[in-house]
Amino acid sequence: MSPKINCVYCPPHCHKPRPAQDHRQSETHPSWSAGVEALEDFNHWVNAVLLPIAFQWIEEHKPEVYANVPDELRDDVGVAIAAAFNLVKELPVYKQGLEQRDTYETARENGTWDSSKTNPVWTGIATKVRAQTREAFAEHSEHLGDTIP
Repeated sequence: MSPKINCVYCPPHCHKPRPAQDHRQSETHPSWSAGVEALEDFNHWVNAVLLPIAFQWIEEHKPEVYANVPDELRDDVGVAIAAAFNLVKELPVYKQGLEQRDTYETARENGTWDSSKTNPVWTGIATKVRAQTREAFAEHSEHLGDTIP
């Protein structure tokens, strides 16, 4: 995670280059390597993209966010996010989201939820990654047998 200095978040660079040759590819199960890399990518996305958005909101609401934060904890990312979240939970859009969550969960339970418009880009990427993973393992099924995930 990037540091927070003087109540300002210091984000990492958006594009993080990967090493050309990762030794993990030859030493561990490919699903493990892919999973760890995916978690690293997600963590980087949170730090480089989401937290700057959150800290812009915090900056715009600084007096309210830091009203109950002790001076010695003003540069603690977790404390700042918690203080901001306590404020956000009281806002109308958050409360509306809670109501919509109930509607969503009910629709999922009774089979009426239409997910076709929910995150189509991410859904497409996830679907493609899963299919390509299955294909890659299937290419070696003669040697891997029933150990394929």
